[in-house]
Amino acid sequence: MTFSSEVEILNMSLSGVALKLDRRLNIGTEYTLKLEVEEKTVAVTGIIVWAALDEMKKGRLGDDVPVYSAGMKFTDVVTARLAELLEFIDRNKLIPDKRLGGVRFAIDAAGKALLDVPQPYKVKVISLRGMLIQADRRLETNERCPMEMVLDGGEPIHFTGRIAFCAQVDEAGRPVWHMGIEFLEMRTTDRERLDAFIKVLATR
Repeated sequence: MTFSSEVEILNMSLSGVALKLDRRLNIGTEYTLKLEVEEKTVAVTGIIVWAALDEMKKGRLGDDVPVYSAGMKFTDVVTARLAELLEFIDRNKLIPDKRLGGVRFAIDAAGKALLDVPQPYKVKVISLRGMLIQADRRLETNERCPMEMVLDGGEPIHFTGRIAFCAQVDEAGRPVWHMGIEFLEMRTTDRERLDAFIKVLATR
C-alpha cells in the first residue's frame, strides 16, 4: 500500500529537491513527488540521496514527533543529453559564480507537495467494501488517501481509501495502529479482481 504524505519543500533545482517531512525516507529508495498548484499537478520521481533527523516536536496527542529532512535526486526530469549540456555550460561558463544546473530556488507557490511513501501493513480482514489493516503509522479518521494494493503479485489495484476508524493496540510489546479502510473510487475491473481474489481466499 502507498500513502501520500504532505511535505514541505525547502528548495528545488533542475536536478533535485530538499524536503522536510514527518518520517525518515530510505536512502537509495525511489519515491514519487506530486506538486499541486491550483488545478495542475506535476508528478516527478526521484531517489533519496541523503536523510537526517532535524528536530523533535509535540504532536496532536502531546507525544514527541520526529521531523526529518531529505534530499531527492530526480530520475525522470533531466535527460542524459540535457544533463551533459548543463554540465558543459557549467564547466565553460564565463561567470564562475553562476550555475544553470546546480542553482537551487526557494519555492513560494500557493499549493502543496505530496510524497508517495510505501507503507508496510498487515491485512487483518478484507471484503469488497473495505479492510482492516495493521500499520506502524497513525492516520486521521475520515482522512482520504490514494492507495494501491497488490494481489498475488499482479498489477496493483488503485483506489482511494477513507479511514473509517483508527485505534492504537499493543503488538508484541510495541504500539501499532489498527485502521478500518473504506474502499472508494475503485475501478470496476479492479473491484472484479478483488472479488475474485476474496473468493479464492475463501477456498484456501
